[in-house]
Parts: sequence; C-alpha cells; structure tokens
Amino acid sequence: MELNLKDRKILYELDKNSRIGLTGLAKKVHMSKEALHYRLNKLVEEKVILKFHTVPAHYRFGTIDYKVYLRLQDISKDNYNQLIDYLIKNNDVFWVTPCNGRWDLIFGIRATKMNEFFEIHDKLMDKFSKYVQEKELSISRRALQFNRKWMVDNKEPRKEFDFGEEEDKIVLDREDRLILNQIVNNARKKIIDISKNTGLSVDVVTYRIKKMEKQKIINGYKCLFNVDKLGLVATKSFVYFKNINEKRKQEFFDYLKRSKNSVNVVTTFAPWDLEIIFESESYEEYYKIMEKLKEEFSDIIKFYESVLMLAERKQEFDKTK
Repeated sequence: MELNLKDRKILYELDKNSRIGLTGLAKKVHMSKEALHYRLNKLVEEKVILKFHTVPAHYRFGTIDYKVYLRLQDISKDNYNQLIDYLIKNNDVFWVTPCNGRWDLIFGIRATKMNEFFEIHDKLMDKFSKYVQEKELSISRRALQFNRKWMVDNKEPRKEFDFGEEEDKIVLDREDRLILNQIVNNARKKIIDISKNTGLSVDVVTYRIKKMEKQKIINGYKCLFNVDKLGLVATKSFVYFKNINEKRKQEFFDYLKRSKNSVNVVTTFAPWDLEIIFESESYEEYYKIMEKLKEEFSDIIKFYESVLMLAERKQEFDKTK
C-alpha cells in the first residue's frame, strides 16, 4: 500500500493518541469523517497498523521487564518456528523480535519477582537450550517511547510515553483492572463495548478511564505499525557509555528526542547502558545517524553494537492480573 500525505498525517496523529475519536481526528487531518473512516480501515486491512494499544504504567503494578538476548546455533527452520511459537503463546512474554546482527532473537519477560522470571526462563531453556550458543540478560530501569516524527515534518514537540517507573506503586481495584484489560490491546474499543464486556455502566467506564489518565495509571495510547509496510527498517543499538554524568546523559536523551528517527530509548542494567530503537529508510541511513551521534557525544560513548529487527512478532503491554 502506497501511503499519501493524508495517510501519513493519520498515522502521525494516531501515534500520539490512538484513542482519539473520528470527529477529532478528522479535524486534525482535514478530512471528512467518511473519507477518514475509509482510509483508517484500509490502513488496518493492509496491516500497516497492527494494533492500537494503551500505555499502562505497569511498573506501578509491581512488574519489572527482563529482556533476554539469544545467539542461536544448529537450529533448523522447524525448531526455530517452534521456539518463536512457544514465546508468542507464553502469556508472560510481552515482546518477541527476531534479529540479524549481534543477536538472533530478543524477547521480553514481565514478572513481579526475579524468581518468577527464572522459572519462566528455566522452562524455556529446558526445551531449547541446545540451540543457544550465547545469551545475555538486561533489566529495564526506564523505558521511554516517542511519537514518530518522520511521518510529518512539523515543529510540534514530541510526545513522551513512559511506564510509571518513577511513580509510586499502586493497587488497582477490580473495576479499573476490568477496564484496563479491555483496552490494553485495543485502545479504540468503544465505551459501549467495554461496558457490555465488563458489566459496568457507560458512565462508570467513562469516569474510570478519565480517572486512570489523570492518575497516570494510563500514560497514553499508541499504535504498533508494520515497519515493512512503511518501507522502513528498524534497528536497535546497544550503547556503552564512558565517563558518564547526569548532565551529559540528559543532553544525550534530549538529542535523541529531537532525532526524528528515534522511537524508543531504554535505560538498562546490562553489559551495555542504553538501548535505542531507530526507524530509517535503510541500514545505511541508520549507520549515518549513529556515526553522527558518536561524533556529538564522543566524550561519553565508548562504542555501540547493533541488530536489525526483522519483525516484531509480539508486542503486548501489561494486562493486570
């Protein structure tokens, strides 16, 4: 599907707020509701948009993100597909991405305790360890997502989404959990449908969603896009710092936020210090972005490694238990 300017404007607005109503979105992109409805359905049918998801502050619910990086060996196509299928079907795995480069596969496990993570990890290794040549673990300290800027060239500041890492812990009540679970993987679900599925009134659902937004239980609404359909490549860089201080680190983050190609930045506890996802027109463009970054911050960047992300086979934000 070839995207025109209207399509790009639709994607741009949805990446800032995927729950926006058709009337509000039509005004922002200067289209009739009918034309917008047609184009939006087309973007979904053509799998340009894979998901509209809610960004919950899941760290406030007591969960931690662990990411596992695998370099594989002696694995047949059938066994590889079995591994991917096993991860996709595992409810505790929130992210699965085959790669080329330093690692062959990255997946994320969300757990409330470290021993819970290792129970999930050990079951996986019991089945597939003979295919693992090397593995590494990172613990996410803070993850930031930005709305995409490459779609539309404008002066708007970028919107920033986090997962509540720096907020106080909370305990959700039953009604909030029911509502959040309805919209976490479908941010555009209608209030009336949420009401029917939860047994709560329309007024209660409306009130509680607004309350969760105000209390930063919900930190926004985004989209999962099919990068291939957009004609882009997604790359993840692993940055190793040296001589780092808070001032230069903040300047580094501010630089990334201004970069139109960066979409995700994660501070980790791992052999590397930072992970950054970029979307660019080619790997060559990504290389130029990183070389410029190295030049701007040569005093704090020791070196970096990269992977080409072949596809996001699974991406799910938190469903509360």
